Amino acid sequence: MNKNDIGYQKTYFRVDEIAKHFSISCRTVYRMIEDEELPAVKIRGSLRIHRNDLSKYERWLKKNKNN
Repeated sequence: MNKNDIGYQKTYFRVDEIAKHFSISCRTVYRMIEDEELPAVKIRGSLRIHRNDLSKYERWLKKNKNN
């Protein structure tokens, strides 16, 4: 399945994609992972963030934006 197939949704995101999504540096994303603020898995030596974990993190940010 490729990104042009109907119904395709990316499951895992690279650190640079997360950084671009939030307009932050890759180093900040690495710190978020190190601080266990954002879960990640290592796939063949490369960190990836599951889309469900990204969604959970975004919901957490919205819930705690006033704190």
